[in-house]
Amino acid sequence: MKKIFLLLIFLISIPVFSQSVFEAKRTTDRAVVEKFIRNNPKHPAVKELQQRALSLKYAGTSAIAKPAITAMTENKIAKTSKVGTTAARGEPSAQAKNTAAMLTSLFNNDPNKKEAIVQFVNKSKCVLVIKISGKKFYNLTVPANGQNFILVDKGSYSVTTSICDAVYNQTKALTKDVIITLKGGR
Repeated sequence: MKKIFLLLIFLISIPVFSQSVFEAKRTTDRAVVEKFIRNNPKHPAVKELQQRALSLKYAGTSAIAKPAITAMTENKIAKTSKVGTTAARGEPSAQAKNTAAMLTSLFNNDPNKKEAIVQFVNKSKCVLVIKISGKKFYNLTVPANGQNFILVDKGSYSVTTSICDAVYNQTKALTKDVIITLKGGR
């Protein structure tokens, strides 16, 4: 009878013990997980449950902030998704203004226009920083194996850059739209 009683207690305690492990693994209440760890410090699932308790601790503090962050992100996306505007003021960005000026100049058929479009094509493996100096001074960065453009006032300019440590220095009369292709070492 004593053996049956012990076997019965053992069989009853196993489901209760394992049920609390499953409960600790499934719950979103950190206190339940921590209570199981305190009551069963030698259980094989303790290490996993300690990590779960930590994640529930941090999830609990950010659960309130998540909707606010989501709303801010959606709001920020809505503001910045206006192509060519700065999110803070709703004004056109510098890049958008430059592109608009270039397109206006490109479609302007007036031979007396005051500006010229200069496009640089970089066929080297190095990033170029091109300095254009004359009536005005301009700097333009052109990516490796890429291209970039700039709108300059018509006139005579000195164009200088370093193409993979090789110096390029030319005087150019920029009186019309032009494409300048630069090739270099490396």
